[in-house]
Amino acid sequence: MRKSNSGRLDRIVAQARRDANERAKTYREQALRLLPWICTRCAREFERTNLHLLTVHHRDGNHHHNPPDGSNWE
Repeated sequence: MRKSNSGRLDRIVAQARRDANERAKTYREQALRLLPWICTRCAREFERTNLHLLTVHHRDGNHHHNPPDGSNWE
């Protein structure tokens, strides 16, 4: 691969990662504001000190389906 193509690919991948991180942060933050801090799978309760361990999942598996009412998150 030529150097210019490699650099372009690196920029594209870096931008895609930044975009994915922003999307994840956005729906996670929204879900944490809307939903109780309780795991729906194991019923573990979370507090601010361990909230980073709680994962928001999409019910239908589609990470691009993020309705503002949180109906696709658990």
